Formats: sequence, structure tokens, C-alpha cells
Amino acid sequence: MIPFFVPEFTKDMENAAIDALRNEKFVMGESVFKFEEEFARYTGTKFAISVNSGNAALQLSLISLGITEKSKVITSTNSFVASANCILMTGAKPVLCDINYDDGNIDIKTTNEKPEAIIPVHIYGNPCDFDSIKSVSETHKAPIIEDACQAHGATFDHKKVGSIGDVGCFSFYPTKNMTVGGDGGMVTTNNEEIKKQIDSLRDNGRRTRTEHDKLGFTMRLNTVNAAIGRIQLQTLDEKNKRRRELASLYKKFLGDDCMLDENPKGTSVYHQIIIKHQKRDEIFSHLSKNNIGVAIHYPKPIHKQPLYENLGYNLPISEKFSNEVLSMPSFPQLKDDDVKVICEKINEVL
Repeated sequence: MIPFFVPEFTKDMENAAIDALRNEKFVMGESVFKFEEEFARYTGTKFAISVNSGNAALQLSLISLGITEKSKVITSTNSFVASANCILMTGAKPVLCDINYDDGNIDIKTTNEKPEAIIPVHIYGNPCDFDSIKSVSETHKAPIIEDACQAHGATFDHKKVGSIGDVGCFSFYPTKNMTVGGDGGMVTTNNEEIKKQIDSLRDNGRRTRTEHDKLGFTMRLNTVNAAIGRIQLQTLDEKNKRRRELASLYKKFLGDDCMLDENPKGTSVYHQIIIKHQKRDEIFSHLSKNNIGVAIHYPKPIHKQPLYENLGYNLPISEKFSNEVLSMPSFPQLKDDDVKVICEKINEVL
């Protein structure tokens, strides 16, 4: 059997977790602050603020930017539902955009709405067209919150994602390119006021040890998770390189036609390696029968989710796209020979 995903748990991760549990505070221990410093350095930002999930990173970023129930926030319909849920959580209105069929990323030209903020998603680890996003942002003076939850280490125009907009948001869920051994997230920014706001919001609106001056949440990252994250960050570039090697093998054996385009100004880190074909369901069935793990990201775009159907969106490109995409095994431990076998089975259908 070739699995779709294999979680990583190394001796270094185990040792870091045990050391943190034995020697640090369970909450807001030294490892949390070291992880933040190291992640900020990695992304090329002044600040990084850890939280307990990617969803929390998005939600707190919106709040820190003053997004309220009167605001409209643009995001892509081709993403995990959290990209839109964070908008609803502030009481704001999600404005869902269609996508580019060739790469699955947001096509902001498919809406004429005037936004108060924009959440572009770097889907599958592939940077979106940031030039078009920036143009809309400048026209409407709308801050940009990068949803980089799938794109740790990806670059656009030689800059790390998460450092290009006003705020960057990352997830460390176990299937991501790097994890913290559970749920976790990070906000990156160069804006000190945003940093201070999120510091407070993640900790119950705390101003001082005994004073709370705003409505906040319990959204801190646990110390043991931060300790594991520090170890994972050390090998992120190496694992991303391996993901790119795997993507090249898929392209070699399948050809470029059924693979998604990579942003010409960017570097993808292939959180998911996606193929796209009208015979998607037949390929899925054939691979499954041959004990090869596959998945679909995403079988329903956000505007077709029960929570959002009443908004009445008609986004035909994303609907066609969702019926054709299939996610291949792409974890760094995957062997070259496994990719060859997977592609042989796919070609039996094609």
C-alpha cells in the first residue's frame, strides 16, 4: 500500500517535547518566544505571534485590522472553509471570488465589490498572483491578509509568503509542510501595532497581568507544541525541496497537461501535488482499488458548502475545477519508485 500521507515524528521532536514539559511553563514558556523569533527570521518579518490554529491566526488578524460586521472581505472559494469562516467570525461579509482554472488560485477580477480587506489564499503551497491582489488593495486601501496556511516557505518575487501583505497567517496542522505535533498557527507582520493587538487578543484581551481592556480569546500556542515547531522549522527547506522533487517526478511520468501551473514569479512548496482531469473519479477509483491513497482538495468549493449556499454565488470555474482535481501522495518520505507506480496506475486510466 502507498499511503496518502505519513505523519512525521522524529527523535528530535520527542526530545524537544520532553525537555519543554520538564523544564518550562506549560503555557507561554520560553520555547514559544524562541519559536516566534525564529519563524519571524525565517519569513523575513519583524514579528511572528503564535496562536493555537491557522483559523485563529486569520480571525485575530481581521480583528486587529478593525474588520467589523459592516466590512466586506474578499477571499477565494477554492480553499478550506476556514478561509471564509474567519470572516463570519468577525461578523463581516465574505465576498467569494472564482479562481484561475490553470492553478486553482484566486482570480480577484471576478468580483467588483469594494473590500475592506482581502484574504488571498496561496492554495496548495503555490503563491497566488500577488500583483493583481496588490492593485485592488491599493485602489480600495484594503489591507492584505495572506492565507499562507498551506505555503510555509513559498516565495513570490523572491520574498517569502507571509511577508508580502500586511499580515501573514500560517497553520501547523499535522498535514502541513511543517507541524507542531497538533493544532497550531502563526501570524507574521511588520506592523508593531498589529503585533501588540494579537498578543493581547490571543490572551483574553490582556493589557497587564491583572488588567484586560478588550474582548479576547484563549488562543495561545502550548509550549510543548512550540518546542516541536522549532525542530520542524529547522528541516522545512529540506522537506520543501523534496516536495518539489516529487512534483517534478509526477510531471515527468504524467506530462504537464494534467498538472497545475506554478506561478511564474513564485516558488511553490507543493503542500498538495494536484492533478486535474475529466476522468478524475475513474482515476480515484482505480488508485484506491490498487491500495494507493488519494484525496480531493476540495470536492465542494466554499460557496457550495451548506453554510454559504444561501449567498447565491455562481462561480463556474471553481465548480468545474472541483470536479476534476485529485491530490496525490506528496509527503517527503515518499519514494521515487512509489511515484512511478502511482503514475503507471494513473496512465492505465488515461
